Amino acid sequence: MLYLLLAIVAASTYSILFKIFACRDVDSLQAIAFNYLTATLLGISLSLGSLGSGVVLGGGDWAMAVAMGVMFMAAFVLMARSTARSGVSVTTVAARVSLTIPVVCSYLFLPAQVEPRWGAIAVILIALVMVIWQPGKGEASGEHPKKQGGGGLLLPFAVFVLFGLNNFCLKWCQNGLEGEGGASQLSAAIFLFAALASGVYYFAVSPTRRFSWQAMVGGVALGVANFFTTYFMILALELLPSGVFFPIYHIGIVALVTTLGVAFFGERLSWLQIGGLALAAVGIVAFFV
Repeated sequence: MLYLLLAIVAASTYSILFKIFACRDVDSLQAIAFNYLTATLLGISLSLGSLGSGVVLGGGDWAMAVAMGVMFMAAFVLMARSTARSGVSVTTVAARVSLTIPVVCSYLFLPAQVEPRWGAIAVILIALVMVIWQPGKGEASGEHPKKQGGGGLLLPFAVFVLFGLNNFCLKWCQNGLEGEGGASQLSAAIFLFAALASGVYYFAVSPTRRFSWQAMVGGVALGVANFFTTYFMILALELLPSGVFFPIYHIGIVALVTTLGVAFFGERLSWLQIGGLALAAVGIVAFFV
């Protein structure tokens, strides 16, 4: 249970860091670049032991690592923008309920996969709409309603889609990996290309921005939380069945982040959103139990 709790805390930490970046006007793009550089170094250090047997990644694995590095970077950029506009609670729910996408895609595109629980998926999708639906509302992020616009709905939905596709791609890659150390080497490669993509994107959209110590420190903290989220998940799944781990993991993150968002950042949830949170919890439990 210790690894499960540590995974929940680590995943909640990077969600809260995005909210802090928005509140303190920290350059989130620069922080994301430092985040993936930090995660890359941690991933390389973890995979050093497996390099004794050589690099086991093939050409297709490297191509997938490049694509996923770009997708991981894009997901974090969207998460930062969604957190700033729609609030940390809404964005976290969108990221957590994306668990339905890899399950459905695996069933459709990978052999010998168990048929998903379509009723639970329907409940989760209804909950997602309830949580992200904010007609004419800007209070969650402190924005004026007129400035909220369509992004208040589209950004959390984009987070939902991209996080789900990232998880499915990881599943796809894991099915094709061969040799000892493949998983750690693939993770390090993905983080490396995400770091490169973050740097290229940062200088492309903000060539005149200057180095920020705040962004560097925040990015390092973000990278540590990002890396150890995956690390503790792997350790926890070695000890707990997935049917126990995943409901507690996802619901725990939503509960912790929502509590912190309301208590420390003054986020306000409508009754529709509160109902969506409760329905999402029910759907996640039904999805795995």
